[in-house]
Amino acid sequence: MATQEREPERQPHAGRRVALFPLPFQGHLSPMLQLADLLRARGLAVTVLHTRSNAPDPARHRHGPDLAFLPIHEAALPEEATSPGADIVAQLLALNAACEAPFRDALAALLPGVACAVVDGQWYAALGAAARLGVPTLALRTDSAATFRSMLAFPRLRDAGFIPIQGKNG
Repeated sequence: MATQEREPERQPHAGRRVALFPLPFQGHLSPMLQLADLLRARGLAVTVLHTRSNAPDPARHRHGPDLAFLPIHEAALPEEATSPGADIVAQLLALNAACEAPFRDALAALLPGVACAVVDGQWYAALGAAARLGVPTLALRTDSAATFRSMLAFPRLRDAGFIPIQGKNG
């Protein structure tokens, strides 16, 4: 009977911590947490920085020294940032304004042990804050292929006069 070999569990490399910062929306949290699992499988330690609004549940993830959840301490988020019916642009602007300084402070507290940060691509303020701290940063876009295609088409539609849409009376 052949014995089944198991790959030894990898130990995190000292000083090889990656900080992740997802937007607090389900379609952004899930891919970022999946990335955390992949990074951990490769032996990297991961800290997930997150807002208190729609925070991931650490109990649903295997803990240990290689995975930590760290809330940033943002001020109370304005209605535009948390209302399910709010305009998405207003939400993103409000979230970026409210979370830039708390993200910067939380990331700075992790230094010098962070090798890089992976930030949701729509956290433009966090991308700038990490760059100012000298932390190498990657932007993770969690948009679907259809959303990406729409973003590419937008300038052509605007230039052709189709956007903004004009009504019969306008």
